[in-house]
Amino acid sequence: MPEEDPIKDLQEMVLALTRERLANPPMKERRPQAPSRKRWELTHPTITFRASLEIKARLNEWKEKANLSYGEIAMIGLERLEITDLVNVLKIKISQEKNIL
Repeated sequence: MPEEDPIKDLQEMVLALTRERLANPPMKERRPQAPSRKRWELTHPTITFRASLEIKARLNEWKEKANLSYGEIAMIGLERLEITDLVNVLKIKISQEKNIL
């Protein structure tokens, strides 16, 4: 009959407990959100998207160069699109008026 090694048994128990703990980490209880935080999140939704490395680099460059947030960069882009759209609408309207005259 082989002799039992108490140290080896303890090591195996520790390893088994460690594996079990890593497999099932304890859940932390989240504290409830403050009402002001809930209101802020409702009026400021999160927007996520995937971008290429080139786009990410260009966004970061403008973020640092002009000290802008990603939201401000998006707003500038939207404003440019809206101006371009307005110009196109005006061009169409002018060309229609020329055809009528």
